[in-house]
Amino acid sequence: MKKVFVVTAAIALLFMACDKNKRASKRLMRPGTWKVVELSVDGEHLSPLPDWQIDECSIYDEVCTATWELDTTTSRFHWQFNDKAERFTISRVVDTADCEDFYTQEVEQQTFKFSGDYKVLTSKRKFKELESYSTLGYEGEKVLIRLEWE
Repeated sequence: MKKVFVVTAAIALLFMACDKNKRASKRLMRPGTWKVVELSVDGEHLSPLPDWQIDECSIYDEVCTATWELDTTTSRFHWQFNDKAERFTISRVVDTADCEDFYTQEVEQQTFKFSGDYKVLTSKRKFKELESYSTLGYEGEKVLIRLEWE
């Protein structure tokens, strides 16, 4: 009887742990539309502001992707939390089909220039605040991104 209880408890813990990972990943970055409410470089606010369409993702099992939307144009990027969710990384997806648009579309320039590692200043369910001094386009300058979930 004691053996059956121990095995049942172990199986229950295993299922709870898996479920907790999925919930944690959704808590860090909910899938759906995130509005960029501030995008600034050394205090200068940039516009127009993009939206991020975050795809469904399990941060422990796959590379997470999203779409950077600016007016009617889009660019894909990878994102990832590291260091116990204290660091956030953005990396533009380089697709050969997008290369010819790189110099003519602002959205492609933004995903490239803002790619880098960010310190997570605030991470709430519907609000994120990210800061970086090491982006590809603004090395050494303070980049601030504030996001709100729709």
